[in-house]
Amino acid sequence: AFFPAFVYSLKVSPLIEKISDHKDFKKLLRTRNNVLVLYSKSAAAAESSLRLLSSVAQEVKGRGTISWIDCGDTESRKLCKKMKVDPNSKEKGVELLHYKDGAFHTEYNRAVTLKSVVAFLKDPEGAPLWEEDPEAKDVVHVDSEKELRRLLKKEDKPLLMMFYAPWCGVCKRMMPSYQQAATELKGKYVLAGMNVYAAEFERIKEEYNVRGYPTICYFEKGKFLFHFENYGATAADIAEWLKNPQAPQPQAPETPWADEENVVYHLTDEDFDRFIKDHSSVLVMFHAP
Repeated sequence: AFFPAFVYSLKVSPLIEKISDHKDFKKLLRTRNNVLVLYSKSAAAAESSLRLLSSVAQEVKGRGTISWIDCGDTESRKLCKKMKVDPNSKEKGVELLHYKDGAFHTEYNRAVTLKSVVAFLKDPEGAPLWEEDPEAKDVVHVDSEKELRRLLKKEDKPLLMMFYAPWCGVCKRMMPSYQQAATELKGKYVLAGMNVYAAEFERIKEEYNVRGYPTICYFEKGKFLFHFENYGATAADIAEWLKNPQAPQPQAPETPWADEENVVYHLTDEDFDRFIKDHSSVLVMFHAP
């Protein structure tokens, strides 16, 4: 596809596919199952988006496709009209639409940053990144082991680090309190977060004994002292604990659910198969204490 002269000066990635013909676009959607399309009212309007998307294209190579349709040129205008897209109606004259498995999926309305667009294309159905929440602006978001080491080395203030997984329900419920505490304690303490679910963070998880999510670690002058656990999870609880941080207190052993008085039948390895066979309909809750 022909690119305007200014596009070459931007060093637009050759991985970005410029489309102007409807048949070519249909073929693209038929042969690629994860496509993000930049529609622009003109080539000039697309400039900053193309610069960002060039970096994104490199990051998602082999996993996602990025295409550009310039609705300002004569041939592409017909395609935009067929697709019922009008970037002229947008403030910046551009629109990002995502197509999945050959059909329109959603308008991209998350943060227009390298990290967010890459995360979206790697998991179009996934939740937005924690840092995309405006309320989480005072949480220090760490992406890599290198960033973590740098933070621990340079930060003199007491630091709480939440190691979490993006799918973790307990993490999601705690995040609002954690980010509120980060704002209220800004300047005195540092509250940080790091998604360590990926396999590349096994060394980090081993080092800080991350056996479940969230695991919250307390550091002073870069040195790990102990975990924040067995305490309340409101912003006030976090602030109160930070006034006098201390190691987790041993808890009294929990009474097994099966030993409590209840009407639930508690299955065992020995009677599981027989019980399922003897009952036509069984709802089984597999749980951990």
